This record gives sequence, structure tokens and C-alpha cells, in this order.
Amino acid sequence: MLQLHFPGSASPLPLPELAAKSWPAILLFYLAPWFLLVDSISGALQSLPLALPWSLFYKAVLLTLLVWQLILWRDKALLLLVGLLLLALTGPLYSYLTLPVLQNAGAAGFAGNELPVLLKALAPLLAFRFYQQFCARYPVGFTVMTDRLMLLSFLVIQLNLALGLAGFGDTAYQPMDNVAQSFLGLKGFFYSTNELAAVLLVVSGWLLWRSWPLNKACFVAVSLLTIGSAILLLTKTGLLGSVLLVTFIPLLSARPGFWRQHRKILLSCLLLLLSAVLLLLWYAEPVLRAAGIYDKLAYAYQQRGVAGIVLSSRDLYLTVIWQQTEQHYSGLHRLFGVGVAGVSVLLKKYFIEIDLFDLMVFYGIAGALIFGLTFGHFIYACSRRLYEHPLAATVLFINVLLLGVSMFAGHILTSGMLWLPWALLNAAVFNQRLISPLASTMPNVARGPDERLT
Repeated sequence: MLQLHFPGSASPLPLPELAAKSWPAILLFYLAPWFLLVDSISGALQSLPLALPWSLFYKAVLLTLLVWQLILWRDKALLLLVGLLLLALTGPLYSYLTLPVLQNAGAAGFAGNELPVLLKALAPLLAFRFYQQFCARYPVGFTVMTDRLMLLSFLVIQLNLALGLAGFGDTAYQPMDNVAQSFLGLKGFFYSTNELAAVLLVVSGWLLWRSWPLNKACFVAVSLLTIGSAILLLTKTGLLGSVLLVTFIPLLSARPGFWRQHRKILLSCLLLLLSAVLLLLWYAEPVLRAAGIYDKLAYAYQQRGVAGIVLSSRDLYLTVIWQQTEQHYSGLHRLFGVGVAGVSVLLKKYFIEIDLFDLMVFYGIAGALIFGLTFGHFIYACSRRLYEHPLAATVLFINVLLLGVSMFAGHILTSGMLWLPWALLNAAVFNQRLISPLASTMPNVARGPDERLT
């Protein structure tokens, strides 16, 4: 199927071409594409007695291989990531040493509370550095791995939503008091609907970009499946993001001179699009009632106005958490973060679900640095290559879209599902073979530079 849509993508990676010091990269080449399927299977098994967190184990293996490979490649970026990790643990460790209620949980309880969120936040930068190195050494192998991971992840999402339509799995949202909502959305066997919506945007963004110049029928099929999936997930992130991707990726992929040559046609399309938006706004109420979410949005508007619809009460959570931590912790302690456990002992809902503020409350200045470095580095890298790589404009657009999602809905840097495809997407702008439309037809993986490359 890969070879049908993306020529050469299904060709195997010749293992002899990989140096002996790349054995973790060989394992990651085969293991990484299946991560979302493992997530789904792990979610399906949670209802069984003595269920184990298989997804957590699998991702721990992937992260271990990533770190070990970067050590073998003597990558100096690891020093920065380790420094951020230690700085981020300073405040939570002080909370653990000074709060008896946290000490009762022991060292294992401390690690279990703090490390999962922190590692999720650092994982995109860690994975990006690995894939950037892998791309420099084995560009064709990188393309094969990216196509496989994105397509398999997209198919897993479609399979879960199909099972949801058949009555299996969970709904996207739980019923709410005072809200009569006829449709609660679907998410299959995944845990977080918002995280799944973000993954959908990244994997579909790659597939849309890959299919647009090669196979227009494939582009239309992926577009329809992406928008249909977003409708079933019933998230603002998925609905708005999927429409934007389908609309703008063909425009962002245009060749030089396209805008000037077709300016009249593009202006006509823009006018039609604006007319469609105005028409949709005019008939917004019946459309939302047909989708089954009108009552929920109306209730949110009555409670908190437009902010209630856009932020889903996250501004309220921010105010409460900020006031509680200000009341119970010193200013210096809050500067370095009070930790996940430090907030959870005060409030039952300890996530604001706005990534920047969550990381700042949990890890202080280190959390703000992680947020700024991740988005700043990804956006800067794409911006630098806008005139060099045809993928850069699409990736920049997706990064800006995810930045907006991160600030309004969260679940980007604190997601356990997004870091692998997101890092792959950003590393792909360094793959010179993707510049040529014949890149994916190359049959063999060329030997990269010396493994001692730093």
C-alpha cells in the first residue's frame, strides 16, 4: 500500500548499510511505526483484570533506544536535555523533601508523579535530535520510516473510529449535567481525545503533503477521512485544524510563480471560501444541532461567554491553581516549580490544560524553557528552510497550528502520543531527498557520513 501511493516507500532498509554503532537505530526503524497501534491495544486491554500499561513499557523502550543511540553518536544535545531535566526536578524535589504527605509515597511515588509529564515534555526535542541525525546518515531509510509511521498511525486512527461506530471503545466525552447532547463523539480505545486530535493533524498533514503532487485521488481520500475523523472526534482542534490542512497544504506546496500565474482563479476560490464561511455562520445553529453539540456550546457560552467556548473553562482552572499555589508555596519555590504532586495535594484537577502554564506551575523556569525551546526550535528550523525545502512551509504551518492548540487546548507537549510523529515531521525538512519528486524512487539506502559525526 505504501508503494502504491509513495513509490519506493515500501522498499526494505538494507541492514548491512547501517554501521555497527547504529543497532539502536535499526530497532527503532522497525519498532517506532507501531507505537500508536500499541497505544490502542493497551487501551483495549485496560478493561481486563490485572491489565498492564503496555503502552508505557513500549514507549520506555523507544526512549531508551533513542538515548542510547544518541550516546553512541556522541550527540552533545543530550547535555542540554539532561541539564533541563535536572533543573526541572529541582522544585518538585524540594516539594518532596518538605511536604510529609509526599514523603509517605516514597521515592517511587515521587518518580511516578514527576517523571512521566517531564519526559513527555522533553521527548519531542529528544526524538527530533535523533531523527535529525538519522536523516543525515540514512536519508532514504528516514523517508521509508516516516512514511510507514505516518500511514500506519493514520490507519490505526481510522480502525479505532470504525470500531467506535460499531459500538466498541469509548465516547470522546462524558455526559454533562444540564446539557442534553445527543452525540458524545468517538475515540475508540485511546485515552485522550485531544491528544488523538493532535496526532491526527500531524499524520494527516504528512500524508496530504506526500499525496498532493503524486496522487490527487489519494489526496482526496485522505482529506475526506481526515475531516470525517475530526467530526467523529468532536474536538475544536480536530475540526478546525483538519479543514485548514486540507485547504492550505495544496497552496503551501505550490511551485514558484504559481500565485502570480493563477491569481484570478485563487481570488475566485478565496471569495467562494469566504462566502461558504459566511453561509456556515448564518446557518450555524441548525448545523450545530445536527452535529449534536449545540446544547454543550450554548451552555458554555451562558456560563463564561466566548471564553467558555474557546477555552472550555481553562482560564478558570488557571486562576484557581495559580491562587492555590501562591497561597501555599513561597515565590522562590514557585520559580522552580512545585511539581505535579505539589499541585495534586491541593486540587483534584491539577492540570490547567494549557501547556505553557502547566509546565510553568510544575517545573517553573525549566518548564518555560522546555516550552520555548521546543516550539522556538521547530519554528525557527522550518523558517530557515522555507526557500530550500518544499516541505518547510507545510511543517511551519502545522507547528504554528499546534502552538495555538497548545495555548488554548493543551495536550501537545504533555502528550504521550504526539512526540514521535511530530519530531519526525520536523526532522523531515532536513531530508534533501524529499526535495526531488523522484526522491522516494531511490531503491537503496546510501551510506551516510562517518558514524563519528558529531
